[in-house]
Amino acid sequence: MIIAERSDFKRYASINPYFSTVYDFLEKTDLTKLEDGRTDIDGDNVFINSMTYVADGTPGQVFENHKKYLDIHLVVSNTEKMAVSTLENAKLTEEFDEEQDFALYDSDAYQLVTLTDSNLLVVFEEDLHQPKIQVNDEPVRKVVIKVLNVEV
Repeated sequence: MIIAERSDFKRYASINPYFSTVYDFLEKTDLTKLEDGRTDIDGDNVFINSMTYVADGTPGQVFENHKKYLDIHLVVSNTEKMAVSTLENAKLTEEFDEEQDFALYDSDAYQLVTLTDSNLLVVFEEDLHQPKIQVNDEPVRKVVIKVLNVEV
């Protein structure tokens, strides 16, 4: 898991060969202009899911993880909290779905990460995460960049 300021993301380019593509996209793109839905950056290697919602989650309810893709969570407007946990501290509640690329878990042992429009959270396969934890009643505008998980 990486929690960092967006301005520092370039430091992590060597972790995944597609991270430099993500960095270049973030440098050239005004995320506030993206429509809700999918935006391709590099086909199925790197793409964005943009969304707007009112975060209404309670920490510890439903955690997820992914194998095929890494997630980079960026809030575009407002603030969101995410709960993060580990496989060792969680109980599997829904087996891994290869097609949808996720499994679901419950966990009482977690930490909260606050996402604003200046930082980001990168989650890897071993990082359980629960987005949409409520901070306020205002809509959250967010993008999740899906990056093909490639061993370096």
